[in-house]
Amino acid sequence: MHMIKTPSVSRRAVIRTGLAGLAGGVGAAALAACGETQVVTKEVPVETTVIKEVPVEKIVRETEVKEVPVEKIVTQQVEKVVTRTVEVKQVVEVPVEVEVEKVVEVEKIVEKVVEKIVQQAAERAPGIDIYNLDESVPIGAKPWDPKPGGEVSYMTFGNPTGFDPATWGGRSAEPAAVMYDLLYTYGSGNLIYPHLASDLPEPADDKLSWVIPLRNDVVFHDGEPFNADAAVFNFQRFLDPDLARGHVIRDVASMGSVEKVDDFKIRIHTPQPQSPPSFLHSIAHQHTGMASPKAVTDRGEAFSRDPVGTGPFKWSGVWEDDVKVVFDRNEDYNWGPSFLAHQGAPYPDRLRIQILGYNMTDNAAAFEAGEVDICLNWSFADYKRVSENAKYHVIGYAAPGMGQYMPLHTQLWPLDDLNVRKALLFGVDRRTVTVRANGGTAPLNISNLLVPGTIGRSAEAGELYTYDVGKANQILDEGGYAKGEDGYRYASDGRRLEISYPDRGDPVVELFKLDVEKNLGIFVDIPKMDGATHREGASKGLYHTTWIGVAAPSGDVMYDRFHTASYGGANRSYSFFEYDGVPESATPNAKIDGLLEAARASFDAEEAKALWEEAELYLMENAVAIPLVHDYLPWLTNPDRIGGELFLGIDYLPFFGQFYSTQE
Repeated sequence: MHMIKTPSVSRRAVIRTGLAGLAGGVGAAALAACGETQVVTKEVPVETTVIKEVPVEKIVRETEVKEVPVEKIVTQQVEKVVTRTVEVKQVVEVPVEVEVEKVVEVEKIVEKVVEKIVQQAAERAPGIDIYNLDESVPIGAKPWDPKPGGEVSYMTFGNPTGFDPATWGGRSAEPAAVMYDLLYTYGSGNLIYPHLASDLPEPADDKLSWVIPLRNDVVFHDGEPFNADAAVFNFQRFLDPDLARGHVIRDVASMGSVEKVDDFKIRIHTPQPQSPPSFLHSIAHQHTGMASPKAVTDRGEAFSRDPVGTGPFKWSGVWEDDVKVVFDRNEDYNWGPSFLAHQGAPYPDRLRIQILGYNMTDNAAAFEAGEVDICLNWSFADYKRVSENAKYHVIGYAAPGMGQYMPLHTQLWPLDDLNVRKALLFGVDRRTVTVRANGGTAPLNISNLLVPGTIGRSAEAGELYTYDVGKANQILDEGGYAKGEDGYRYASDGRRLEISYPDRGDPVVELFKLDVEKNLGIFVDIPKMDGATHREGASKGLYHTTWIGVAAPSGDVMYDRFHTASYGGANRSYSFFEYDGVPESATPNAKIDGLLEAARASFDAEEAKALWEEAELYLMENAVAIPLVHDYLPWLTNPDRIGGELFLGIDYLPFFGQFYSTQE
């Protein structure tokens, strides 16, 4: 593959924020599981370490690979790692400028989880290439052979809500990612790389603030310079409680304020100490894109439909609601992150984002008709059919984080009763539901919120609930919910037990209804609903459950979904557990908040891991969700129309500058 040469990157230019190449995956459907192997079998934790920075030219890691049958993956988070260029074959003292009071060697054993999942996926779904989410995959398995000009196309689900990073909701980040860059981004190996930042942030001694150095060669699409003033302007908007903010709220939830240090440095303050992985994860998320301060100020509310960023493509002015949005090549672009094959201006003249719905069969037909070059599709029957056509290339991606799960609204009757929630976890035949939804192919069902390979996964939490219809019905009987003549259960006040699960095209919705009504006698209402209506209603707590998943390297992924400050706003947090009813505000003394905040603040990897395990166990003891499957997500690609590389990163958003047209 042709690689654009870039300056060498120091060890400080990337940071491992969890286990690189983690096992498993999170999808948007009940699909087969997959992944790629990365094994760490030995760890040398440092009880007290004082680290000084020295220049290095090479990152040296000591790894011993050993396969043993246990279910545990261990990694170590450190603030900095400094080595000299040496060859390491065993644990030795390396002469670097590091003062170590004591080193205790602890051997950790790891199960090769992902290798097993890859093998299982290959057996169940031949013809689909499975990769870990941190890999860049050549489309059509073809060598890098870029050609300038033409148009390439991608897709999104539903009409964007707007293109202002401070206010957008829904899936707007998907098309908006072509126009906006972040300060940091996830890249190869699940590492975080500087993007508009020039290096990693420096924490203060009290670990309550971080100085971020910025690149000095970036310009917005309107010609305005990107600098500290621009970055401060954007973060102040992200943090402004008087602004009708969107998804960005969750990314800045643990930040306090921002200030300018000099022309190309800013300082972000946090109310509590945060470890480097937690802090960087927040600002490497998809919603903190940098917008032109001049354009935001001059255009006001119109900016949302006339946006200006720094990304590889710029706004063309074409937005046909519910049909397409179109972007033009940014010929000045030259600051793509260093791990990409191509960091300069994109090759296509135009990028079209086709706006599709949630009907996967219709979407697959649009792909096969040539209306879109790359299409995410989670209907097993459709993507399996496409994979059997030699002209197409179906790429499956797996990731750590939270598997596909159904959050349960813990404050909406009858799910405000823990007994009813527990009955659902015991009484739902997760395997049968997901196998039928998956065209007869068995996915890897899970009993945890966190999938195998995610740092902080609690083994104990996975043992709380097994499929036991008898026990589920016993819980409901003892709770006073008797069955009526119609076969449904009723409370003592005569109300029928029923839960609402809006149907947005999820493959499990009708099967879930059949299973719950048959096994438990609880009526399930499944009204047809578009994605935008559902998101608005779900954020207000109008429905009992939905179907969702999210990727991340560690248990910190639970923060966005279960911290009480996440509820009531434009987030995807629907369990309302320990929520006091004040939108986007933490519930005083909520236990779950204390656990998740303490894990973020910890600079001790083992302590953070233990806190995430405790948090997951606490959530599962309170039956806040029904875990379903450990998935991969499939992307349909047409090599006759598009070439280059597909790299998604932890947010499942492509780096659009890596595509080029293959059409004549």
